[in-house]
Amino acid sequence: MIKKISVNQLRPGMYVSDLNCDWIPHHQYNREGRIPDDNTIAEIRRRGITEVYIDTERGDGAQTEGLTAQEVDHHNQQALDKAAEMPADNSARVSVEEELQRAHTVHTEAQNMVNNVLHNVKLGRAIDIEPFDQIADGMVDSVLRNHNALACLGRIRDKDNYLLEHSINLAVLMGIFAKSLNIDRTTMQDAIVGAMLHDIGKVMIPDAILHKPGKLTDDEFAVIKNHVVFSRDLLKKSPGISQLTINVAAQHHERIDGSGYPDGLHDCDICREGKMCAIADVYDAITADRVYHKGIPPTAALKKLLEWSGTHLDKALVHRFIRSMGIFPVGSLVELKSQRLGIVMDGAEKDQRMPIIKVIYSNRLKQYVPIETIDLSRPGVQDEVVKAVDPLRFGIRIKDFIL
Repeated sequence: MIKKISVNQLRPGMYVSDLNCDWIPHHQYNREGRIPDDNTIAEIRRRGITEVYIDTERGDGAQTEGLTAQEVDHHNQQALDKAAEMPADNSARVSVEEELQRAHTVHTEAQNMVNNVLHNVKLGRAIDIEPFDQIADGMVDSVLRNHNALACLGRIRDKDNYLLEHSINLAVLMGIFAKSLNIDRTTMQDAIVGAMLHDIGKVMIPDAILHKPGKLTDDEFAVIKNHVVFSRDLLKKSPGISQLTINVAAQHHERIDGSGYPDGLHDCDICREGKMCAIADVYDAITADRVYHKGIPPTAALKKLLEWSGTHLDKALVHRFIRSMGIFPVGSLVELKSQRLGIVMDGAEKDQRMPIIKVIYSNRLKQYVPIETIDLSRPGVQDEVVKAVDPLRFGIRIKDFIL
């Protein structure tokens, strides 16, 4: 049986099946294994991990109190269902199809700019903030027209180019999040720039550590954590930069329970945009394929955010983030009542459970079908979403159907 328990309940002889720590970046140390001694437990605690999953059939702990994995998933699903009762947050001025090309242009420009600044910083050159302000302005315009166009492009990514694409995706997510909270345009732009440059300090981390596929030592993990300090220091030296932009980059790894870094800030010491960036950063990281991590489907990621909210992540903001993304985020693969599979292409205007779907596959026939776009919110449409599914299960590449 798989159980979720507190780290304080861990004992030598137990078998950890999941460290439950995807909210910690760069945690590519062993995810599972038998606990040999108290030193191992102390190391897990030092990482900031507070709860883990154990397998009582492979180790001790059968009598230890804890929720089963099924009970945890049921609780997370109930929380997501409750979030689904909130009105959809999809005040679009144009359709995704209308916005997609403009969004693609600003997305490409942002990629080129971040790529250039990564190269320049490696050479010791200063960061010119003005071009980033201009790109952020274009992102804001696109998000206000239809935020799902830029969100769609975030599903097209290359695991070997994670740093670049993660920076752009995080900027997009921050824009969508800020729009949902009705944040003023200037603050929205500053937050987007902070998200785009949040990981700029990683260029100062040795590649042998940054891209290490195996377990990080405590010393290597300490080096990795320094990237936030490097980012903050680099941005402070940039003329014309706002304090909010610096705060977003400096606080995206802080956690409301004080387990984050670099400063171990607690809830009230972290700015709103810093908390927002933490949520968006975790979401994008756990949905992405990386060398040492296979991404999980977007809806599954939202449930994990709910599981970690109230401790590591701000609960109210997590719920608001889900509302901004929809319980079936754009780019998700879903199964319909008709046993067809489709990709979520746009959100509904009122009900999160009734998005616009691009149908591509028949689960009953086990084959691709002629592409059809259906709006589940339209009167007379009989189909409905049954559940989100993992594209890997069907060998479907989402990015082949986005553009």
